[in-house]
Amino acid sequence: MRRTKTFITAAAVLTLTLSLTGCQAATQAVSDLVGQAQQQSDTQAASPSEKRPATLRRIVDGDTITVEPSTDFPATDKNGTEHTIRLLGIDTPELNKMSGEEPECGAQEAANYLGDIVHAGEQVTVVFDARSDHTDRFGRSLAYLELSDGTDLAHTLVVEGFAEAWYPPSEPAPERYSSYASAEQASVAANVGQHAFCATIGR
Repeated sequence: MRRTKTFITAAAVLTLTLSLTGCQAATQAVSDLVGQAQQQSDTQAASPSEKRPATLRRIVDGDTITVEPSTDFPATDKNGTEHTIRLLGIDTPELNKMSGEEPECGAQEAANYLGDIVHAGEQVTVVFDARSDHTDRFGRSLAYLELSDGTDLAHTLVVEGFAEAWYPPSEPAPERYSSYASAEQASVAANVGQHAFCATIGR
């Protein structure tokens, strides 16, 4: 709303200029102003993904980790000891720790594999997707996680057959979803990881 008011005010000023300095100069000024407004709109629509450093604290399950609390990542637990991040664009079988039920097929294997490739105290990069919400209804961050060499952990889990490509049907597809889906097709075809043992992985 403020930007719209600014635009209208600027247009009014230019109208006054029109009567004082002539049509040609004022018309050019209006054209420039419209161009600037359009450029600002385009820049906002194509906002880049945000990247923030973090320190891994622990593995929760195959698609969820926690990091040390910081300015960028305030604590999400009652004790103020960690911030939870749900890996965006994938899903892994549930460990069912809260319900007390048996873990789903491949759940422990997915968590173990994730723990093999990233460790507590390791520096990671949290990448937020420009298309997706940054948090879910549980207060967890929704993001990609990359190692120092650029390895995308979610993509690796899919390639190795420990996760499936997934996003909520009611939400827009994350930017990396198509590459995850292609990786899943290949891992299913090759029968790698838990595809060799589980009827389904994730949802």
